[in-house]
Amino acid sequence: MQTSIGLLVLGARLYTRARIVRNVGWDDWIMVLATILAVMTSIVVTKEVQYGVGKHAAYLPPPDLIKAVKWIWLSTPMSTLSACFGKISIALLLMRIINRNKYYRFFLWVLIGLLLAINIVLNIITFIQCRPTWWLWEQLNPMTKAHGTCWNPDIQKFYGYFQGSFSAFSDLVLALFPILIIKDLQIELKLKAALCSVMGMGILATVAAIVKTVELKNLATPDFTYNAIDLIYWFISENWLIVIAACIPTLGPLYFVLLGKRTAESYAAPSRPGSGGAWGGNNWKWPGIRSWKMQSVRSKTSNASSSGGSLSRMEKGHGSLGGSVNYSSHRSVDERSEAELVPIKNVGERGSTILKTTHVSVS
Repeated sequence: MQTSIGLLVLGARLYTRARIVRNVGWDDWIMVLATILAVMTSIVVTKEVQYGVGKHAAYLPPPDLIKAVKWIWLSTPMSTLSACFGKISIALLLMRIINRNKYYRFFLWVLIGLLLAINIVLNIITFIQCRPTWWLWEQLNPMTKAHGTCWNPDIQKFYGYFQGSFSAFSDLVLALFPILIIKDLQIELKLKAALCSVMGMGILATVAAIVKTVELKNLATPDFTYNAIDLIYWFISENWLIVIAACIPTLGPLYFVLLGKRTAESYAAPSRPGSGGAWGGNNWKWPGIRSWKMQSVRSKTSNASSSGGSLSRMEKGHGSLGGSVNYSSHRSVDERSEAELVPIKNVGERGSTILKTTHVSVS
């Protein structure tokens, strides 16, 4: 079920970005990579079950026991890196929204670096703790004449606790981080709550990561194939919950197009020459909210009408509020073509969206 939903929302995300918004970025491609790894993890887990994972080790013939444990170990890099790349995709998505806040961007880049480093070290430890590597599972073969050595299993277990704890922490941070952005939007409170709920679905992944970390205690038990079943279930759940939570917030344009409230053309972002068009290139701007410093049309038109020297030009990426303003023709496409994330109702015909503001002088 999780796999089907995850693939469905990823397909909808790619369709939205490629056909409606026409602005596919690196966050989308990294999410595709995370999903591929999640699918591979699910396939490997199926192999594990075929060889006896979920059954007591005492009832498994030695060849099946060895193969089951082998596939459990081989699933480690796929499952951990799927979650890692999924969270990196979310961080890049958030940076599209807050592209002008250097402190938030720095924090997210640090988080990305730590996610990569911690998960890569985990996988290195996993496969060098025994020499040779295949001794991880071959040591269970009572008929083997080979010899190998392994570290104290507590090293793998305790680092696993650290990695799992950081994974849960990063899930929670990425789930709550949008609140810092959305709280300053001048939109209705219920709309703020709705946006926070949608973009904060990663809290479910946080729960999965916490339970998964607790279940790591079963890594070193004699009845590993039976005791590991909860651990396996929760690391699969974390992977797919991250995919689902990361994709749903990007489906706003598709939702409003399907309802007939908007047209695909109104969302389309023109491509910068040589940037690769809709398929990424250097166009990193989030096709939704340009910046967290936004105002509604109603409030800004009021301010503009009472001001004699300047006007905050209200922009939707494909039009303006009106009036005579100086607007540089050298401004990049990224700065002037943004599609809206959600509409704001009851603010007038020209104010039906969350808009960005750019302060310019009146000619």
